[in-house]
Amino acid sequence: MASSFHPVQAQAPNVTYSGPLVITTGGTYTGNYRSNDATPAVSIKTTQPVVLDNCIIAGVGDLIDASNGGATLTVRNCRAYALPQTASNVRHGRFVEAVSARSLTIEHNYFEHTTGIDVYLWGGNGTAQQTLTVRYNKCLDIDGRMLNGKEDWSNYLGMNGVLGLVGAEIAWNEVINEPNESWVEDNINFFNSGGTANSHVLVHDNYVQGAYPYPATSPDYLGSGLITDGDVPSGNTASTVSAFVDAYHNQFVSTCAAINIAAGHDNHFYENRIVTSGLLPDGTRLQANYAAAGLWNAYNKPSSVFYNNDMLNNTIGFYFKGGNTPYTNRQDTSPGACPTCTPTTHFPDRPLTLADEQAEWTLWQQKLQQNGITLGAGGTSGGGTTTPTTPTTPPAPSAPTVSLSAPSTGTVGTALNLTASAAAANGTITKVEFFSGATKLGEDLTAPYTFGFTPAAAGTLSLTARATNNAGAATSTAVSSVTVTAATTTTPPTTTPPTGTTPTNATFVRAINVGGTATTVDGLSFEDGNSAGNFQINGSPFANQGVALNPATDAARAAMIRASVYDPNINAAVGGVASGTYSVYLYMWEDNNPVTLNITLEGQTVQSNYSSGNGGHWDRLGPFTANITDGIINIGTVSSNNNNLSGIEIWKQNAGTTAPTTPTTPTTPPAPSAPTVSLSAPSTGTVGTALNLTASAAATNGTIAKVEFFSGATKLGESLTAPYAFSFTPAAAGTLSLTARATNNAGAATSTAVSSVTVTAATTTTPPTTTPPTSTPPTFVRAVNLGGKAITLDGKSWAASASASNFKATGLTTFANQNVTLTPSTDATRASMIRASMYGSDTGLALGGVSSGTYSVFLYVWEDNNAENFSISLEGKTVLSNYNSGSAGHWDRLGPFTANVTDGTVNIGTTGGMANISGIELWKQATPLP
Repeated sequence: MASSFHPVQAQAPNVTYSGPLVITTGGTYTGNYRSNDATPAVSIKTTQPVVLDNCIIAGVGDLIDASNGGATLTVRNCRAYALPQTASNVRHGRFVEAVSARSLTIEHNYFEHTTGIDVYLWGGNGTAQQTLTVRYNKCLDIDGRMLNGKEDWSNYLGMNGVLGLVGAEIAWNEVINEPNESWVEDNINFFNSGGTANSHVLVHDNYVQGAYPYPATSPDYLGSGLITDGDVPSGNTASTVSAFVDAYHNQFVSTCAAINIAAGHDNHFYENRIVTSGLLPDGTRLQANYAAAGLWNAYNKPSSVFYNNDMLNNTIGFYFKGGNTPYTNRQDTSPGACPTCTPTTHFPDRPLTLADEQAEWTLWQQKLQQNGITLGAGGTSGGGTTTPTTPTTPPAPSAPTVSLSAPSTGTVGTALNLTASAAAANGTITKVEFFSGATKLGEDLTAPYTFGFTPAAAGTLSLTARATNNAGAATSTAVSSVTVTAATTTTPPTTTPPTGTTPTNATFVRAINVGGTATTVDGLSFEDGNSAGNFQINGSPFANQGVALNPATDAARAAMIRASVYDPNINAAVGGVASGTYSVYLYMWEDNNPVTLNITLEGQTVQSNYSSGNGGHWDRLGPFTANITDGIINIGTVSSNNNNLSGIEIWKQNAGTTAPTTPTTPTTPPAPSAPTVSLSAPSTGTVGTALNLTASAAATNGTIAKVEFFSGATKLGESLTAPYAFSFTPAAAGTLSLTARATNNAGAATSTAVSSVTVTAATTTTPPTTTPPTSTPPTFVRAVNLGGKAITLDGKSWAASASASNFKATGLTTFANQNVTLTPSTDATRASMIRASMYGSDTGLALGGVSSGTYSVFLYVWEDNNAENFSISLEGKTVLSNYNSGSAGHWDRLGPFTANVTDGTVNIGTTGGMANISGIELWKQATPLP
């Protein structure tokens, strides 16, 4: 679930705007541009240098879109305003959205209520002339809230896969996020992004204030000021994580967290100032904060991936209730997760105040003035900068050592398995490359360093391996000579033929442009992969026409190659194929970093350890041969990382062509037999008290997929892992017929015998969920519609929670979903009230202004999604334990729960799972009850 909100109208200037601008030619553009729908206000469709200068930009969607790839973009002196969304599940627009940009400079701009600057991948050439610069900007309210109450991850500056930046700088930016007007994750996020060993990314002299949940009083921890992050798969290496980031002289004020190093290596955060008083501007308590500084290996990476990070000489005062680092109610550093966060200068042992935060703002204004800097559109830079105290630099890694193991002989068409051993005296090994003469065959980024290479012709190969460390130093092995002889088989070798060649004695069948439109390559018609008949493929569509291909090729082929699908495990099926022997070619390419994968045809591996090479490299692989009898050609890739498939060519071998011998099919294991299962349940139970059910299940062969629990024919729930257990709270007295059913991985199922459980009424003075039982009828006091407007229900007036007097809710967020079908069905007014609610896991509701006496309380609760278990308390005492909310649409009017009130306030709470509370009814008893 998520909170809902009333969108704030961004204060876009009242000027004359042009319609959305599409830039296809380089140059400088000045003007006012607006889009009232999802179309970007400005779209960059060229790789020529583009400058947006002195523009006013407003839009519902992205404001400046440079996602076409290869952009060289400067944005300066512009003002930008994200307008309110007009549809659900749609985020505010990015100020700048860039994919595989070559150069990006964003200076002296003002933007508000956007979802920030998002940079995905990098297409630069690794020089300071093609780098990322974000300076002298002013930003108000990074706003990830959506119209229907959901949120989208948003950053002031978010980078993903932006690696190897040289000369990058993020400096002198002012970011203000207001409580209840913003929703930001990490203001600055390096996700698998960073600089180089010789050129760190410099993040300095920025002022970041605010990283609040929504609403701002919510206890849910959310945003930070700055983080290095990157939860990539286990195959990542030191060259693919966040690294070489220096952050210094920044100020982080009133953030839930401030600075975190959670991933990567060689990241240094030092001489920053961090102040969080734990108070919102109106003096109410900020509940979601946690700790100022954290340095920990969040993704449990090896020491070759996570190393050489530190936080030094930071000045910190950070409130956290219950903390003790280093003083009571302080958490200046994260407990147990900041071993090298020393030395730290701590604010004194005293309550932190809003005046402390105001002092940081004053200091920031003084810094700007002293350095001659005016921020935002039309501002001046003044040339100001500050020189940090650089942490002690570790010695540069010395050249690595490497050796190669290769067979002395080989055969055309049969893979040669190469293995290298590499080590670094200090530093780390970033890659080992394998060569035949001067031709690179492939590379491996992690130990053990191996590569499978299939020679295409007889002769003598001169093979070497070259190891490179994290400082760029490289060492090559001596040459290993391998004598390759001709193969004694008629199967053509699975090597890459020259572009345009065709298999001998074969007829072209069809070709598919997997990620693009219909085209012609080598005189062959390639079908549109999105509409081709008898063709299915998984993976995500992806195109980047800005990448320079290696080797270079004609325009039609290049466009086809650079439009592809990607996935770690691509599965493609081409149907409608007549029985026969076929040759298959695959076009594959790399847009980013090398990936090693295996290729399968009809379930058999036809090429092992293929390396996609560096960004821009491509291959036409094949021909791979298969005998087809079922009408479908099945093609697959297997890898731990994403790989790109662009095109498929299929040729049918003519009569007389010798097909490869069909491999012997391995013996099929027997199908899993039906499982065994038993149920353990108590013989008796009580209404409102949980019954703990436990099942034992086993499979003679195969595995247990799930164990389900039933009461008669009604499914109560299930457990997917041992021990198989479920907790069920009976709602009425009677005899239950409970069973468990185990299902194995083949779908075979076995049920237990019935276990009878006698459920008796609870021995409590709390009456059942009917009108309170008193000799004198109770008097209606008031009712509150927690998530909706004022209504009349059952002849009683209900107040809207937003305007109800003497009413307070804590730990709860407003939520509505009027599309869920309710069970049991009810009248329209009640249904509307039920489906507009507040939700939370540990909540509090207070009805004040109540005279002393005995009261009965009813609660309307419902479920919009999956069943939750929670307990309800009244005046601090549990009145209902382990209530199960049921499946989506189920609702209850729970109560009456009884309390004697003497302090003028009725206090209601829930603990445990997520509770949806829709309404409260309060009735006063004529005479006190026990």
